[in-house]
Amino acid sequence: MAVFSVPESERSYRYQLRTRLTWLGFDNIAPGVWLAPARLLDDARDMLVRLGLSEYVHLFAADYAAFSDLPATVSSWWDFPAIEEQYAGFTDVYGPLAAALAPRGGVEGAEAFRHYVPMLTQWRRLPYLDPGLPAELLPADWNAVAARQIFQQLNDVLAAPALRYVQERTGLPQESAR
Repeated sequence: MAVFSVPESERSYRYQLRTRLTWLGFDNIAPGVWLAPARLLDDARDMLVRLGLSEYVHLFAADYAAFSDLPATVSSWWDFPAIEEQYAGFTDVYGPLAAALAPRGGVEGAEAFRHYVPMLTQWRRLPYLDPGLPAELLPADWNAVAARQIFQQLNDVLAAPALRYVQERTGLPQESAR
């Protein structure tokens, strides 16, 4: 839990703080109170120190104690339908590709690169939108698991040949391209 107060005279810090907490996976549950899974505590602490925002924030490791249906309450804090829509978009675009490439057992060169870069670009946004909550707090039909499986399958098939393709085109040795 991040609790913060930034003076009006320093509103640019407030904007930066809200933006960075959102990028990490926090969501606003009340004015000046942001919540995220405990696994983000170290990342949040590091980010706040690195950006010089730590003087405005109090970080807590907290447990929910009582008084509401927690899954229903959590669903009011995060926009699950919007997150699920993003995962569904990924699955709709890349599920057929994963199904087509799996029987082939591999892709080489330009084809691997052509598929890998847009797939990775679209995927990279999703972990920042997904709060990474325990399954018992998520909708019963949460579609992130299927999307993660598709990403992993495509990453396994495309990453290495896409990297080799880049190395061949740029002349970079394997150590430099990592």
